Amino acid sequence: MDSNTQEASAPLADGRDLPHLSGPAAFIRQVLAAHFVRDCPHIVEIGGHIRPVTEFLTHKPLSVLSVDPKTPAYEADALNSHPCRVRHIPRKFQEVDYDYVAGSYGLVLLGYSLKPFGSREPLGQLLFSLIDNAQVVVIEYPPELDRASSQVPAIIGRPTMNIHCSLELVLDDEAIAGSPFAKRRFYVLHPN
Repeated sequence: MDSNTQEASAPLADGRDLPHLSGPAAFIRQVLAAHFVRDCPHIVEIGGHIRPVTEFLTHKPLSVLSVDPKTPAYEADALNSHPCRVRHIPRKFQEVDYDYVAGSYGLVLLGYSLKPFGSREPLGQLLFSLIDNAQVVVIEYPPELDRASSQVPAIIGRPTMNIHCSLELVLDDEAIAGSPFAKRRFYVLHPN
């Protein structure tokens, strides 16, 4: 690796900003997502918050883009000691341009809880285009969160996608025991 190459090694968050996802079991969400996008040359993550999936990827993608208003800005040109354009962008997903060839990327939506941006609703042409053109879509959310539960059926029910698998997760960490955030739903979608 060239001495001018910056390796992706953004520190994992300590959980202070996300106490409901700060225990050791919470990382299983990123580990599972990384597994299901391992064949994708590009990774697009919307909603990585302060814990993007980047550090959990074990394959050699060409690029990783994580977009969330609360993610720390970060750029690197290597991941896992291999060339990779890594960008963590602290913005709403509606503010970013996505220029990917259809079928070339995995779309990761962990902790799904998208909100409107001005007059632009989260469920709209931009998000549906990203979903419909993905090689694989991974979505995870707490079913007790009304915003997520009201939107996810429109995503998993897309006529362009099939449910490859679904999992019910219970994060058995003391910090969230008995809270609605301990129970999670995880879906992997593939195109028809």
